[in-house]
Amino acid sequence: MSKPALLCLFLAIVVPAVPVFAEEQVKWFVLRNSEVGNCWTAVLIRIDGQYINTFERKAGGPYATEAQALERQEALENQGTCQKN
Repeated sequence: MSKPALLCLFLAIVVPAVPVFAEEQVKWFVLRNSEVGNCWTAVLIRIDGQYINTFERKAGGPYATEAQALERQEALENQGTCQKN
């Protein structure tokens, strides 16, 4: 089998499996910047068992859908934990 044919076969097998794996590792969160108090929803990816983000604090999550994360954000705004946008 030629190298291009092997590459095509490899990609046909591996590429469809990657999104399925990635979807299981991705969840919605509410993030909060503690310096200014604003919150927003974001998708985080699980790496080595941890959902990774930069400097923001997690204020809610993990959630399966954005709608669930937005509900949590609204509740935090109503409690005064997050500034209303």
